[in-house]
Amino acid sequence: MRSENMLICPLCKAPLAAEGRSFYCKGEKRHCYDVASSGYVNLLPPGKKSNAKTGDDREMLRSRRSFLSGGHYDRISEAAAREALSVLGHRNSITFADAGCGDGYHALNIEKYYKGLGIDCAAVGLEASKHGAEAASKLAKKENSAAFFVAANIFDMPLCDKSCDIVFSMFAPVPDAEALRVLRDDGVLLVCSSGSYHLWEMREVIYTSPRVSEPLSRVPEGFCLASKASLKYSFSLDSNEAIEALFTMTPFYYRCPKEGRERLLSLDSLTVTAETEYKVYIKADNKDI
Repeated sequence: MRSENMLICPLCKAPLAAEGRSFYCKGEKRHCYDVASSGYVNLLPPGKKSNAKTGDDREMLRSRRSFLSGGHYDRISEAAAREALSVLGHRNSITFADAGCGDGYHALNIEKYYKGLGIDCAAVGLEASKHGAEAASKLAKKENSAAFFVAANIFDMPLCDKSCDIVFSMFAPVPDAEALRVLRDDGVLLVCSSGSYHLWEMREVIYTSPRVSEPLSRVPEGFCLASKASLKYSFSLDSNEAIEALFTMTPFYYRCPKEGRERLLSLDSLTVTAETEYKVYIKADNKDI
């Protein structure tokens, strides 16, 4: 299945079909959604003023791209792909959705990992920010990827029922009900979250008494845990610009005191620990499959 063939109309839920540079739904009203010049399609529910201010803005996305292009988080994407596959089981083709895909970095890395194993891959990324979907589409074109990106609400995914083998949630809110709906009966939900000491050295600089993070413990409704794993490694940032780029894409950017911000942004180098947790869930009704 091509990624575009998974899409449904956000208004009437009828399947979408590509016609030229637009998508038309197969419902009675033939709702139309144009493909932007960058390649993404906006399937955010129309008429809501909040849509324009949803998700990361252009400045945040520039910082994200600047940091991620250094390859520091490549291992995080690859581990996510590997852990999901370990439960799903090897197969010739995989269709997956990245719910809350940001600028598409993880989705494209996951696609690349599967293709490296000889697996045919159909990938769709869903992002609340139109700027994020646009950036992801541009990156996909640059990397000659067939992944398709959509501006959409992950809690009301414009995807067909049972269209996905995997739903990835990479450092994003987990859309329990929608993941349950769009996954095939034997599909898996992978949730990647920060570990207890993720970016600990950065926290030590910006906070007087940094707190150890509480691990994510909630089991998504309708699912049961099939496996869990963790990843921990260190990487070095060798410029003030690299440190600022990482800082800007973290929650600490919005929460830390002014003094901590100034201390961090005065540094020219920093070695940081990356620690992530992976939990793979299967549908509770199918745990014996």
